[in-house]
Amino acid sequence: MKIKDKIYCKSIGIYSGQLTKRKSYIVEEINAENIRIWNDEGKLRWYSKFYFCLEKEPEIISIHIDDEIVEDTESAIEVTIEFSDKTKYWMTFTTPKYLNKILDGKSYFSSKHFMIIKYLTEESIKSTVLKLDEQNELIESCKKY
Repeated sequence: MKIKDKIYCKSIGIYSGQLTKRKSYIVEEINAENIRIWNDEGKLRWYSKFYFCLEKEPEIISIHIDDEIVEDTESAIEVTIEFSDKTKYWMTFTTPKYLNKILDGKSYFSSKHFMIIKYLTEESIKSTVLKLDEQNELIESCKKY
């Protein structure tokens, strides 16, 4: 990175009001560990280079709910997430009530791709996917197709 380079935010970290993931910023100053940019609040601030890269990361282009959402909270819903680079991932959403049902006959349940949410609605599923992406936790919570 050098002064006047266009860089992209790859993580907002604790700066949710100051940075936007995948947004481009211009490097105004630079030192060994940090860069100085105009942030989303219109302030010239220093940030760690860790939060930025020269290439824009792929964006989510679709969140497809693969199963029918029924009123019953005792189910699991698979979701497919597609990115602008054509990669696809999937994960399963369920509720605490369904998890209890699974555990009725078992002593444990282990899964990396299950997301437990309070209500199975299209809005809650999509907002959870977007929040996980914003916090850089989406890919580790999914399985790649």
